[in-house]
Amino acid sequence: MKAYITLFFFSLLVVACGPSGTEVESSDAVAAEQSVDATATFSVDTSASAVAWEGSKLVGGSHDGIIPIQSGTLTANGDELVGGTFVLDVTRLENRDLEGEGKGKLEGHLKSADFFDVAQHPTATFEITGVSPVDGQAEYNHEITGNLTLKGTSRSITIPAMITVEDNQITASTPDFVIDRTEWGMQYGSGSIAGIAQDNIIKDEVGLNLSVVARQ
Repeated sequence: MKAYITLFFFSLLVVACGPSGTEVESSDAVAAEQSVDATATFSVDTSASAVAWEGSKLVGGSHDGIIPIQSGTLTANGDELVGGTFVLDVTRLENRDLEGEGKGKLEGHLKSADFFDVAQHPTATFEITGVSPVDGQAEYNHEITGNLTLKGTSRSITIPAMITVEDNQITASTPDFVIDRTEWGMQYGSGSIAGIAQDNIIKDEVGLNLSVVARQ
């Protein structure tokens, strides 16, 4: 039963061939750009912001849920986002497609040392290090580079985002994007580990979707 209930990590919109969305490569964490001064600071509305996830096994179905945003600030220069950091409360990670005992077991395992290890790392963070406008794309108008810290490991990623700054509010939402969970030290059930049966392999690819609202 344990093997069944813990088959899945998080990715968004998983299909038979793997998670859909823009594949994002990670690299060593980088320092934030200092060339642009912020003229306004916005506080993240935690009730309107979250990270959505879904995860799957190599052979089998998938599960989905959210990780709440605990706190955060975004900074802008005029109508352009220039920086910010937000904190995820991994202790409140939630599965939303199961109920009862199955839901509790899955959430408990994802919070264990096999995955997020919330006893040692109760939060995750995303620190924006650079923002670049993008033209000609229907789903996003910027690319955001930032340091994503999971389970104590920080890696730099660049993700697409639709950003608006208006009426004393910033909204930022991403189309689906995909990362490799093993680059953040989450090896449990990975196909790269010898001796794991095919029907017990959890996909390394992880899809995420961020939705953040911040107000002055």
